[in-house]
Amino acid sequence: MINFKKKIFFLNKISFKKISFFRNIIKLESFNNSYCDSLGNFLRRTIFLTNFSYKIIYVKFFNINSEYSNLKGVKENTLCIIKNINNILIKIINNSSAFLIIKKKGPCIVKAKDIFSNEKIIIFNPNIVIANIVSNNVFFVLMKCTNLNINLNNKNIFNKIFNSKIIKINFFKIPIKNLNYFIHKKYFNKKIKNLFLDIETDGTITPLECFKNSVFYIKKYFDLCFSVLNLKKKKKKKKNRFLKINPILIRSIDNLELSIRSSNILKRNNIFLIGDLIKLSEQKIIYFKNMNKIIFIEILTCLQNKKLRLNTKIEYEIQF
Repeated sequence: MINFKKKIFFLNKISFKKISFFRNIIKLESFNNSYCDSLGNFLRRTIFLTNFSYKIIYVKFFNINSEYSNLKGVKENTLCIIKNINNILIKIINNSSAFLIIKKKGPCIVKAKDIFSNEKIIIFNPNIVIANIVSNNVFFVLMKCTNLNINLNNKNIFNKIFNSKIIKINFFKIPIKNLNYFIHKKYFNKKIKNLFLDIETDGTITPLECFKNSVFYIKKYFDLCFSVLNLKKKKKKKKNRFLKINPILIRSIDNLELSIRSSNILKRNNIFLIGDLIKLSEQKIIYFKNMNKIIFIEILTCLQNKKLRLNTKIEYEIQF
């Protein structure tokens, strides 16, 4: 059973039954009556469109000019050899493309297992016959294999070897041989249904990988759609400009209930508001003219009664 950490759209529970290496049955549960058939058709189409296999797309035969001229000492014609090459089931490990070489001297039978490559490859049908060499001639073919999912119009695929007399194989190839879906009703509640997907491949890709690739592209597509829908942000309401400040700070120092002598000392030093007083440090107040210890202690006690203290930072918040 596959347990996804995050729910991928509507897929709540997914399980699969392995019939063979080439065929799996995937079970999706559970859905409403009218929803299951549409989902099955949608998944079937996406699996066909999002899964590609490795395929030999470029072939170069030495000692011939085109695919319509035949090779000397070979029983089959060039078009028949190209069809045999197209039937090879191949997979490249840890890379998207590879160069393939066949070089064999006759008389012999050339098979898919005679292919050499610069990358690590797996050939699923190594006994398939490519050509029958009758004479003592050398059968020399250079090929390029790539994944059909990448852009084939890239100009960097050619090098000095692939510079002329290249034959492009245009046969379409898909790894899925058979793909069907069927619906099963639950006996205790006929409105709830389970969806089954029967996937059969040629072996180059497993049926479970086909399903995972389709789900990945579906999630990527819908994430893009929802991100586009969320571009329209809500307009922020404009707030009136005002100043946030504690009203105690703009009151006169007479509200501290100081003695006349201590309030006069503060006023002589240009301190008229409580906010101006609490911003000062203790050292600055001590060095005021006519300041003594008794007056200093009186100022501290009056500030404590108002739950205030010296050397405090006043932050003014201006909001727009």
